[in-house]
Amino acid sequence: RVARRLSEALRHRNTRKIYWALVAGVPNPKQGSIKYGLMKAPGGRGEGEKMLCIHPAKMAEYPDAKRAQTDFFTLWFLGARMSWMALEPVTGRTHQLRAHMAEMGHPIAGDGKYGGRDAFLTGTISRKMHLHARRLSIQHPLTKKIMTFTAPLPDHMARTWDTFGWDISVVEEDPFEDQRE
Repeated sequence: RVARRLSEALRHRNTRKIYWALVAGVPNPKQGSIKYGLMKAPGGRGEGEKMLCIHPAKMAEYPDAKRAQTDFFTLWFLGARMSWMALEPVTGRTHQLRAHMAEMGHPIAGDGKYGGRDAFLTGTISRKMHLHARRLSIQHPLTKKIMTFTAPLPDHMARTWDTFGWDISVVEEDPFEDQRE
């Protein structure tokens, strides 16, 4: 019974998910929402299907496009070169975070499918994708208590954070909390 209710909560989006990402450049503004719709499109050069971002004003022209929203918050940045971002998918579309960040002009490091060459940072930065499901909050189906789970950074991202001197202990786990009140 508990497993069924947890599955329903995930399916009906009664959860909060916060992702961390390393992106190229620094978004301006440093926090906000991306509300581009998403639509499946063929990928180029054998990369398979890809999500195409549709401007909100043009959604009516694309009946297959689905509404999508990603909230973003810049946690730390290095000059104008790269940023550590917190991302929260308000909707849960395929490749939503990847497509939205690339559409903003700030592709996720290591995401060649959406960011092309701009997604591969030089130096000692791993070419693996720098996108991490950091935190999940979900209501327990029986007790109704909010349960929160936090996952450590994968090794390649932990090495990148160490290289930049970014300390995860000084960052708010939920930078979006103030916006919800």
